[in-house]
Amino acid sequence: MKVIIRILPHITIILSALFITFLILDQFNPMMNFVDNDISQVMLYVLCASAMANAILLVAKDRGRL
Repeated sequence: MKVIIRILPHITIILSALFITFLILDQFNPMMNFVDNDISQVMLYVLCASAMANAILLVAKDRGRL
């Protein structure tokens, strides 16, 4: 469990930086289609799930349950 708690914030940071980069690149060249493809959709779901899990673990840790 401690490994998940330590790795999860890093996954969230990496995926967030990746999507910020995709959005910026998509603004400059929309024909590259960085944001609207299937791989980006899967990574967006993983980002949302990791952010939600990270928030749940942080709340549980603050309440003293972990």
